[in-house]
Amino acid sequence: MGLLVKFIAAEDKKEIEHEEYVNKIFEDLCNAGLIKNIMLTPDEMKDKENPVRELDDEENHFFINFNSVSMDKSDNLGIHFLFGTYNDAKQLEITIQSDTYNVELMNDFLEKLKLGIKKSIVKDWEDIIWLIDKDSECLSFDLYAKIYKIENLLRELINEVMVKQYGTKWWELLVPYDIKEKHKARLKEYKTKIRSFNNVDDRLLAIDIDDLGRILTLIRYKWNPVYNDEISGLINGVQKCVDSKLKELLEKQRVEDVNLWKEHFSKYLPADFVENFNLFSKDRNHVMHNKLIDRSAYHTMKDLAEKLESNLMEALKKQSKLVLSKEEKEQIERQQQMERQMLEEADHECRENDAGVTIRSNDEIRELFEESVEEFVTAIIEELRFREDIEVEEEDISLIDDDGPLLWVQSKVDNKELHIKYNLTIIEEEGSDSVLQILCKGEETDFCENINYKNAEVEMDEESGLYVPVTLDELPNVDDAVDALFDFIENELIDYREGLSQEDMAEAISCSECGEDFICINQEILPVGTCVNCGYVNEIYQCDRCGEWFNAEWDGSHDKDGVSFCENCLEQIEAE
Repeated sequence: MGLLVKFIAAEDKKEIEHEEYVNKIFEDLCNAGLIKNIMLTPDEMKDKENPVRELDDEENHFFINFNSVSMDKSDNLGIHFLFGTYNDAKQLEITIQSDTYNVELMNDFLEKLKLGIKKSIVKDWEDIIWLIDKDSECLSFDLYAKIYKIENLLRELINEVMVKQYGTKWWELLVPYDIKEKHKARLKEYKTKIRSFNNVDDRLLAIDIDDLGRILTLIRYKWNPVYNDEISGLINGVQKCVDSKLKELLEKQRVEDVNLWKEHFSKYLPADFVENFNLFSKDRNHVMHNKLIDRSAYHTMKDLAEKLESNLMEALKKQSKLVLSKEEKEQIERQQQMERQMLEEADHECRENDAGVTIRSNDEIRELFEESVEEFVTAIIEELRFREDIEVEEEDISLIDDDGPLLWVQSKVDNKELHIKYNLTIIEEEGSDSVLQILCKGEETDFCENINYKNAEVEMDEESGLYVPVTLDELPNVDDAVDALFDFIENELIDYREGLSQEDMAEAISCSECGEDFICINQEILPVGTCVNCGYVNEIYQCDRCGEWFNAEWDGSHDKDGVSFCENCLEQIEAE
């Protein structure tokens, strides 16, 4: 059977015989009209005189199974009584169970039953300790929403009235120091964790409901100095200066400067609102701290909550008729937007924590792609490091815009250029794909490679009441894109060192720039003298005497008439 109520009676005040005691409770419940039809198995029918049964396999454990009628519906219930001891003191654990009874606001049978049991035993025990009560929990759940609504309505009213009357700096000007400090302490860690709220106005969200009531009735004082012998003695050192004493003397000379209730909130709220709100605060704390309530308390709290809600709704209507400046309207909208955002962030954090996934926002996805692009560009530059014939220039990578340049690559040999760009599409919804495209237009083909990111997605599991993952977030991998772009660059920017034959290059002539023997002499491929390793154009000529090629920058001679001799031939001519 499902457990509905569980409580313990501790430290008996009199000698108790177990079966006899349970029979007495049974009689009291019958006399109160709570038990009418006893449920007995065929084996138990022989002993109709005693409906209280004892479990065969467990000593001191008694139960009563019975049928009740409530809300025009018949239900099967069971009450179990388990006697035990703790530190030589007797205890009685009582549980009420049922597989058919529905706990509802309008169904008060379970409340009557549990209180009937308590009434029957309360004089016999030192303490009655409640452990589980689904009936009381049902009442509290219904009140939660009403409490939440009233708190937010009051926050809205305070914000709008204060901004209209005192501008955006009202918090700094009027709110007491202790409330501000409480707010700072509570929000510091939260803002560290959620960066998007670092620069928003969050003041009323982090303070207690009692502090909201204090703001309604806040009085600001100003000092009206009057000569006082005691103050003079403190100032002149005749008496020992004690802070508390000085504060007391100064408070006697204060006069009212601002009274928020008299000057502002009393225009919108009834005279008894503050008194009723203080009662509501106590009710609210009772419910929010999971203390037990019955239907009498529930209806009292509900009636008060509905009255305050009506007061606040009417106050907001009156207040909305005031003419607002553009600045005031914008401030109120920012505050309301911030409150909505904070609720969304709290839900977002809950979804991530429950499911153990990361659900990234637009900015977080963009930041992730920035890291991928940095990795991508670094890898490409590393791949091209050994191509001395290629010059690479890296652009400033920030991905602030949805498209822009990434790399500029140029062949030093034939000056052919490649401009590599990106295009970014971000969709931050759960389970959606975001794409970073790497693009380049070539002479032969166009390059396009995608780096994809899938955001995580979760759903509510109704059984556990927790969020569970539907799709895990997949982090982008740049390896395939790096390999594809490197192959594209290799195809577009020819490595002439591999393409030229021996007949196309000057034999044993070093480049004046890099010192490598890769100088082209085939005019149909590249200008004569071009080093295919570094792109430098050397001054090389063919000797008119021996036909060998030489580098005129450090060997041989080439005059203005176009006569060319290598160094070896010049020496021979001089020797002749």
